[in-house]
Amino acid sequence: MSDVIYTFNGKDITMNVCIQIRDVIKVIQNKYDLTFPDAAMLFYCSETYKTLQQTENALWAESAEYIADRYFEEEVKQKEKQEVK
Repeated sequence: MSDVIYTFNGKDITMNVCIQIRDVIKVIQNKYDLTFPDAAMLFYCSETYKTLQQTENALWAESAEYIADRYFEEEVKQKEKQEVK
Protein backbone atom coordinates (compact mmCIF):
# COMPACT_ATOMS: atom_id res chain seq x y z
CA MET A 1 0.00 0.00 0.00
CA SER A 2 1.19 3.50 -0.79
CA ASP A 3 2.16 5.91 1.96
CA VAL A 4 0.94 8.96 0.02
CA ILE A 5 -0.57 11.60 2.24
CA TYR A 6 -2.19 14.66 0.73
CA THR A 7 -2.17 17.82 2.82
CA PHE A 8 -3.61 21.30 2.48
CA ASN A 9 -2.75 24.12 4.89
CA GLY A 10 -1.16 21.54 7.16
CA LYS A 11 -4.25 19.33 7.32
CA ASP A 12 -4.49 15.75 6.09
CA ILE A 13 -6.94 15.69 3.18
CA THR A 14 -5.98 12.25 1.88
CA MET A 15 -9.49 10.86 2.26
CA ASN A 16 -10.99 13.85 0.41
CA VAL A 17 -8.59 13.45 -2.51
CA CYS A 18 -9.14 9.67 -2.68
CA ILE A 19 -12.90 10.14 -2.74
CA GLN A 20 -12.60 12.72 -5.52
CA ILE A 21 -10.38 10.38 -7.54
CA ARG A 22 -12.90 7.56 -7.15
CA ASP A 23 -15.82 9.79 -8.11
CA VAL A 24 -14.06 11.26 -11.16
CA ILE A 25 -13.20 7.76 -12.34
CA LYS A 26 -16.87 6.82 -12.00
CA VAL A 27 -17.87 9.79 -14.18
CA ILE A 28 -15.35 8.73 -16.84
CA GLN A 29 -16.50 5.13 -16.52
CA ASN A 30 -20.13 6.07 -17.08
CA LYS A 31 -19.44 8.43 -19.98
CA TYR A 32 -17.38 5.90 -21.93
CA ASP A 33 -19.03 2.70 -20.66
CA LEU A 34 -15.72 1.36 -19.34
CA THR A 35 -14.77 -0.87 -16.47
CA PHE A 36 -13.55 0.92 -13.37
CA PRO A 37 -9.92 -0.24 -13.90
CA ASP A 38 -9.95 0.94 -17.54
CA ALA A 39 -11.37 4.33 -16.60
CA ALA A 40 -8.85 4.58 -13.76
CA MET A 41 -5.94 4.01 -16.14
CA LEU A 42 -7.18 6.76 -18.44
CA PHE A 43 -7.45 9.17 -15.54
CA TYR A 44 -4.15 8.19 -13.90
CA CYS A 45 -2.30 8.94 -17.15
CA SER A 46 -3.79 12.43 -17.48
CA GLU A 47 -2.50 15.89 -16.67
CA THR A 48 -5.74 16.48 -14.79
CA TYR A 49 -4.82 13.71 -12.35
CA LYS A 50 -1.35 15.22 -11.89
CA THR A 51 -2.94 18.59 -11.22
CA LEU A 52 -5.36 17.06 -8.72
CA GLN A 53 -2.42 15.70 -6.75
CA GLN A 54 -0.98 19.21 -6.38
CA THR A 55 -3.21 20.06 -3.46
CA GLU A 56 -2.18 23.69 -3.16
CA ASN A 57 -4.29 24.53 -6.23
CA ALA A 58 -7.44 23.23 -4.42
CA LEU A 59 -8.76 21.35 -7.46
CA TRP A 60 -9.57 18.54 -5.02
CA ALA A 61 -12.18 20.84 -3.43
CA GLU A 62 -14.18 21.10 -6.66
CA SER A 63 -16.95 18.68 -7.59
CA ALA A 64 -16.10 15.39 -9.28
CA GLU A 65 -18.07 16.54 -12.31
CA TYR A 66 -15.96 19.71 -12.59
CA ILE A 67 -12.74 17.71 -12.37
CA ALA A 68 -14.05 15.22 -14.93
CA ASP A 69 -14.92 18.11 -17.26
CA ARG A 70 -11.29 19.28 -16.99
CA TYR A 71 -10.24 15.75 -17.92
CA PHE A 72 -12.60 15.68 -20.92
CA GLU A 73 -11.32 19.10 -22.07
CA GLU A 74 -7.77 17.80 -21.84
CA GLU A 75 -8.73 14.76 -23.91
CA VAL A 76 -10.28 16.95 -26.64
CA LYS A 77 -7.13 19.09 -26.81
CA GLN A 78 -4.96 15.98 -27.15
CA LYS A 79 -7.12 14.67 -30.00
CA GLU A 80 -6.92 18.05 -31.75
CA LYS A 81 -3.12 18.01 -31.48
CA GLN A 82 -3.00 14.51 -32.97
CA GLU A 83 -5.20 15.57 -35.90
CA VAL A 84 -2.91 18.50 -36.69
CA LYS A 85 0.13 16.24 -37.03
